[in-house]
Amino acid sequence: MEVTDFNAIAGYGARASLGSRTIYVGEQGLFRKFGQNIQSTPQMEKLRSEGKTVILVGTEETIDGVIAIRDEIRPHAKEVVERLHGMRIKVAMLTGDNETTARAIAKESGIDEVKSDLRPEDKIATVKELEEKYGAAAMIGDGINDAPALARATVGIAVGSAGTDTAIEAADTALMADDLTKMIYAINLGKRAREISGHNIVFSLFVLAILIPSALIGVMTVAVAVFLHGASELAAVANGLRVAGGEM
Repeated sequence: MEVTDFNAIAGYGARASLGSRTIYVGEQGLFRKFGQNIQSTPQMEKLRSEGKTVILVGTEETIDGVIAIRDEIRPHAKEVVERLHGMRIKVAMLTGDNETTARAIAKESGIDEVKSDLRPEDKIATVKELEEKYGAAAMIGDGINDAPALARATVGIAVGSAGTDTAIEAADTALMADDLTKMIYAINLGKRAREISGHNIVFSLFVLAILIPSALIGVMTVAVAVFLHGASELAAVANGLRVAGGEM
């Protein structure tokens, strides 16, 4: 039998028509919206403790089945978390998954904080809380549900090759490879750019502090001062080219 009229339900799951029935696939909260009294069973909790997400399948009136799925932790994820800790950066997981599932994955990855059972709007509020707590918060994500938080964060980072178009458009930058180690490269690149920009600003102010008084008191002509100022700008540009160089 052919499935038709598929629609995603943001933050909850999806629905589609199967013959004369409308079938829903999603978490417990989706079916609670229909007035169903859904309680977790020991089997469901066991699956969650293994890091699996429990998905219910049914209609607005009944539950027909349970599916357990597990996201595989990205390659190098644990290594990236360790390197972020080495940079004194706290790592938090923001997820719509159940708390038991989220904590199992976080423990395996070495993540510091876990915020679970989050809707897209909850992720925005959580990012705001993290900014208030730590002063700045970078958000990395790849899904539609991540897009609002990516836009709200101090810096939004989308995983380009695996991310949805919505997430990429909402983020400030995109990693054009499905490789989390590129995030470390991006952070180091930003730090290096900031450091070199600071050097250029100090250098420019120093040059102006010498050229302007020298031209005013006649130590050098205005033409010479303008020439030296132009040369200093070229030197600053050349110094800026070092951003992409070096070990990062």
